[in-house]
Formats: sequence, C-alpha cells, structure tokens
Amino acid sequence: MGEFQGQIVAVTGASAGIGEACAAMFARESATVIALDVNEAGLAALAATLKGEGLDITTMRLDISDEACVESVFSAIEKQYGRLDVLVNSAGIISFEKFPEHTQVGWDKVMNVNIRGTYFCSRFAGIMMRRQHGGAIVNISAGAAKTGGMNPSPAYIASKGAINSLTFHFAVQLAKDNVRVNAICPGPIDTSMIEKQAHLPGTHGNGKENIIAAVPLGLGQPDDIAYGVLFLASNRRARYITGEILDINGGLVMD
Repeated sequence: MGEFQGQIVAVTGASAGIGEACAAMFARESATVIALDVNEAGLAALAATLKGEGLDITTMRLDISDEACVESVFSAIEKQYGRLDVLVNSAGIISFEKFPEHTQVGWDKVMNVNIRGTYFCSRFAGIMMRRQHGGAIVNISAGAAKTGGMNPSPAYIASKGAINSLTFHFAVQLAKDNVRVNAICPGPIDTSMIEKQAHLPGTHGNGKENIIAAVPLGLGQPDDIAYGVLFLASNRRARYITGEILDINGGLVMD
C-alpha cells in the first residue's frame, strides 16, 4: 500500500512531462488520481498505461486559463469524490520571445496559462480544502524565476516569479485551515520544453549540450521533480513545511 492510499489527488498538465510523472507516481502510491489537461489524447495514453497496471486514474479535460472551466471541473471533482487532498499545479507553457521583441500577444498567452491558471486552480481547490480543513497544494515554478534563467523570455520568467509569490500568499491565507502550499523550482528537465529551447535560432544544434554542460549533475528527469512533489504533498514527511520554494536543479543554483 502506498503512502497516499485513500487520497484524492488532482494534477494539471498531466498529459506530458513533469505533470505526467507526478500523476503516475501518485497513482503508484495508491492515490486516486484525477489527471487534468487540454490534451485529451495525451490523457488517454496516460490512463491506458496506468489502468493497465491496475491503478486508479480518472481524466478530465481542463483549460486552466478559463475560470469558468476551472470552476466547473473542481465542482465536478467535489461532487464525485467529496474532497480533494492534493493539487499539483504543473500545467504551463513556455515562450522564447525575448526582450525587446516580446509582444503583448505572446506576453498575455503565457500569463493567462501560467499565472492565471495557477491562481484559478489554487483558488477553487483552496475553497474546497478550506471546507474540509486540510490539504496540500504544490506549484511547479522554475529556476528561471530566481536567476533570470537560460530561457530568454521575460513573460515566462515573470510568470514563474509570480507563481512563487502566489505560493507565499496562499500559504499564509490557508495555513489556519491546515492547508499547506509549496512550490518547486526545477532546473533543466528532459522534457519537450528543453527540446524546444535546444533548437532555438543561434544554438547551432548545440543547445541541449550547452544546457547540460551548465548543470553540475546534468539534465534532470521528470521523476526527479515528481519525487519532490510527493515529499511536499506528504502530511507525514512535510507536515511542518509551507510557503517553501524548493530548488531541484542538479546544482545549477546553490544556496
């Protein structure tokens, strides 16, 4: 039996990358997982894999940038399961528009998903967790929020910095309700986002190698972040941790 047996865990951005790794790991720790994403094909593939292992997973389409959609999905979760023990805010998009060429259209697109979406999901999950007097929220930020980052996009970096600040705010607001709110700042992780960054103009096909060379422990894997998420979500292992921004970055940033 896994540590999260009997717990209801919702993971956004669950169709790929870090979100997929988190959903799979919680399911293998005996949680009832609700995998959320706009990519329904990706969700179906994840569900087929996990159900093939006899694990408990439900999928729902969710556009986190749409407040009405988020409210509807979280209302459905509460109606079906009666509670929500853990929310992992992993959904996000990346931009490679850089200063000073970055446009308002590109800026708004990143902000609408990364920060508005994280806020909407945390808001409706927080309301539910406040009523049940308990829960944990883990946000996926980025090391770029602290460093300015390898990514050249001001919108992406600003959105992740905002996620850190929002983590602090919800941690304060929900502490008295026994709800813990933390975040993880990953370093370079081997996902499709890194592949896109590695092929930016000017990298001459060496982008991924340059990224790996900059990190003492090399490129991380999605499971490296998922293990950190499970730790922060655990009421046994992280009971006294809230408002923490945990670096999991292979030594890229040391403090």
